[in-house]
Amino acid sequence: MDDSTSLPMLTVPHDVFRHGLGTLKDDIGQQHVVEAIQKNYPRQQEQIRQETMRSVYGSALPARMALERQILGRVQRLPGIESSRLGLDSLTGKLDEFDFDTYLNRPTESEAIPTDMHSLMEAQLNLQTKPASRGI
Repeated sequence: MDDSTSLPMLTVPHDVFRHGLGTLKDDIGQQHVVEAIQKNYPRQQEQIRQETMRSVYGSALPARMALERQILGRVQRLPGIESSRLGLDSLTGKLDEFDFDTYLNRPTESEAIPTDMHSLMEAQLNLQTKPASRGI
C-alpha cells in the first residue's frame, strides 16, 4: 500500500471538544504542485538573498541578520493574543507588502469561536492532557 495515499493511523483519541469534528482524511498531506511551489517560494527567495549577500558582503552580514531574525522571532505575546512582530516585519521587508492577509482573515474579525487560552498554552508547553474517562 502506498504511504502517500493511505490514511494515517489514529494513535490517540481525537478531542472533539478542543479540536472539533475531524477526519483522518483531513490529515493527509497531499497537495497540488502549484501549492507546493507557492509555499516554498519565500524560503527559496530568502536562500537566494542570503547567498547573494554572502558573496557580496562576506559571511558576517548574513550571520548577523540570521541572529537578529532569531531574536526578533522569539518576541511574542501569550497564545491567543495576536502579536504584531513589527521588528521582524521591518527586518524582513514585509512592511512594504500589502496582500489579502493584511486586511482579510484577521483573528479579531473571525466568526469562529476563539480557542481556549489554556489549551493553547498546553500545546505550546507540550503538556499532555489525559482524555476524560467515562463512567459506565
